[in-house]
Amino acid sequence: MIKIHGGDIYTYNKKVIDFSANISPLGVTENIISAIEKSLCEISNYPDVEYRELREAIAEREKVSSESIICGNGAAEIIFNLVQALKPKKVLFIFPSFAEYEQAVNTINAKKRYYYLSEKNNFNLTEDILGFIDNTIDLMFICNPNNPTGTVIKKELLLKIADKCKACNSILLIDECFMDFVYDCNNYSMVNNINSYNNIMILKAFTKLYAIPGLRLGYGISNSGKLVEKIYNCRQPWNVSVVAQAAGIAALRELNLPQKVREYVKTEKDYIMREFSELNIKFFDSKANYILFKANKELDKELLRHNILIRNCSNYKGLKYGYFRIAVKNHADNKKLIDSIKQVMRGNNNG
Repeated sequence: MIKIHGGDIYTYNKKVIDFSANISPLGVTENIISAIEKSLCEISNYPDVEYRELREAIAEREKVSSESIICGNGAAEIIFNLVQALKPKKVLFIFPSFAEYEQAVNTINAKKRYYYLSEKNNFNLTEDILGFIDNTIDLMFICNPNNPTGTVIKKELLLKIADKCKACNSILLIDECFMDFVYDCNNYSMVNNINSYNNIMILKAFTKLYAIPGLRLGYGISNSGKLVEKIYNCRQPWNVSVVAQAAGIAALRELNLPQKVREYVKTEKDYIMREFSELNIKFFDSKANYILFKANKELDKELLRHNILIRNCSNYKGLKYGYFRIAVKNHADNKKLIDSIKQVMRGNNNG
């Protein structure tokens, strides 16, 4: 089986510091854990198949209609359900980016068109992407901020892309699963513009910000009732468990947590980037809670000897060996990472 994701601590008997999965360094809160524990007495009942209380809570947070929301067993389920619902004939991908977009499209017979981000431009998307969008494109995927680069798309360009997709009758999925970590996120998110478009699905997740990847909970927002209904018709019933619904509702009550996490991530990310600069490690400016960088292509293996797991990005389309991604974790872990990289580099220089 080919591994295409981070977070595989199980291969190493959970005895590693996991920098390969981009989860909040502050971890899960006691209030969310308490809500999970209380929900266990309800597991003898089926979950609400329409997750009404959860959708209302999300709608209140996002300032949208609850009818515009669909929830899933992680954001990935919504990606797969969207593809099955639309069965697009031609899909536009931007790479390097999240592998599951193409993995979902591989389940159907669709043509693919690729746009590759350039390292010369620090992996930033430019306006030439507009030339790739025409009326043969049924579905386009955008990850904002992008995974694994951490780059964000300027709102002006994103609106042009949305308008071009709308004019071409193309569905645009905008993955904002890491948007909560962007310090000035309101300047980049499309949620405030969702009512102007009937061809957009915005994807978000509880996984990262609230540190509950093991529960699997994500959601999509769309102004198109027709699109939401199509996805509903493709989903498995009871796809969001009683426990996940309770955790999501409790998470949305943590009103101060998003800004607290953003500030912590910014401080720690600045620390890592300063250290990288002193070590002459080439890295790419990230707005998210992870950093893409270049190093000796054996670095991931060498760091495993220090019980540190990082994400080897060589299996991302558009990247190759020598590109790695690390999550921003708590300061003790981040310092351990830097100290271990220094030891590895000293060993290589001495060798």
